[in-house]
Amino acid sequence: MRHLIITIMLCSTFLSAQAQGKFYVCTKYDSEGYNILGNDSVFKEFIFNDDRSEVTIHNDTYEVADIDSIVFAPPVFPCVKIEWTEEGATVTVDPSITGVSYSIKGGHVTITSTNVKDELLYVLKGKSSDGSLILNGNYKLTMHLDSVDLTSSKGAALHIECGKRTEMKLMKGTVNSFTDRSNGTQKAALYCKGHLEIKGKGTLNVKGNTKHALGVKEYLQLKSSTGTINILGAVTDGIHCGEGSRAVADWENCRFIMNGGTVNIANCGSDCIDSDDYGSMYLNGGLIDMKVTQNDGCGLKCDSIIRMTGDTIRMEVSGTLARGIKAGYHSYFSGGVIEGTVSGPASMGIHTNKVTRTTGTVLKGGDIYFQGTDVKLDVSGVSDAGDDCYAIAIDGDYHQSDGTVDVTVSNPASYGIDIIGNYIQSGGTVHVKVNDPDAIDNGFYAGGEETITGGTKTVE
Repeated sequence: MRHLIITIMLCSTFLSAQAQGKFYVCTKYDSEGYNILGNDSVFKEFIFNDDRSEVTIHNDTYEVADIDSIVFAPPVFPCVKIEWTEEGATVTVDPSITGVSYSIKGGHVTITSTNVKDELLYVLKGKSSDGSLILNGNYKLTMHLDSVDLTSSKGAALHIECGKRTEMKLMKGTVNSFTDRSNGTQKAALYCKGHLEIKGKGTLNVKGNTKHALGVKEYLQLKSSTGTINILGAVTDGIHCGEGSRAVADWENCRFIMNGGTVNIANCGSDCIDSDDYGSMYLNGGLIDMKVTQNDGCGLKCDSIIRMTGDTIRMEVSGTLARGIKAGYHSYFSGGVIEGTVSGPASMGIHTNKVTRTTGTVLKGGDIYFQGTDVKLDVSGVSDAGDDCYAIAIDGDYHQSDGTVDVTVSNPASYGIDIIGNYIQSGGTVHVKVNDPDAIDNGFYAGGEETITGGTKTVE
């Protein structure tokens, strides 16, 4: 990190006029205020990353390209404001905004925008035990969640029917919650038809009572400034990217991207996070804590490539035939930490699957590449109906050039690392400990050739 000190000089007359002196960092439809320190001169440290694409100000990180200005008066942004109470809802449209119409039925709001020129800002706040928002449009938009809590009796609590990019900010210090109705036809409690990008140091709670909790038709990106997302439960997937019905591979559009934040997921009927439609998964930062209790479900599941460069994944895999991480193509782990327990009958911690489909895709693979990630798994599950329990199961080849893979086999009926293909190690550390000496052969197996040119491998 490169530290650059930007000195903001303010005259004493300005400070004396301001009882609470602040400056505001403004992005397109957002601002954050910071207290000014000192009397005559003010010093604030702006910390830039190496390529100066990001700047951190008082623990808040911004993309430099997103900053429009730094001002000394509270900025005001024109917006469409939707506010709920238990008595109903109100919509306020700034006079400068055109092309927006709406209807209100109790706490249920429908907004339609015909504006295809200006990116509009929507601000949601308030609470309703019988409320929802359907937002229709054909142009990208920004949405601020400012302490909004909606439970819908009609369908989705928040449905964004816009195929373009939606930038959603969890306002700092706020808690925002969405719960949909049971036995409905909606795809998710919070659903976005297009691309959803989430940021902001607030909290988002979502529960899906019909299908998914949080669903997007295309990609979902959690930016580095994202706060906390709690998936409290779902009938099917906790987070779902993609429609699940494409006839051809669309792994560039249907993907899950995580650059920061904390995601806690539990009580899902299918997968915790599913990147569908042969979608991919990119894990670059943040924390995922997942409880994989569902039978035949997965913690992280994608139909093509997983790339992990800096995330932390904590998993508890206790469902029968469950998987902690499952990829339908190659997996690349070059940074971050994976840790957890694998206790479900016939479950697996990490599984790379060799896809062999006759139609719809040419993807095949099943190789895994450990290039810097530190893995620590404890496996203790038993077999079920002829299927065994593994910490790591590879349908293709195993490659390791860096990082540490540490596996403990706590149950003699469990298996450590099982590789159908070849084992190729040029660096890093592999350590498998089998607690029962009579089950030492359960620690490691490779069906192909073993080639070790560097690093260490120990099975004990």
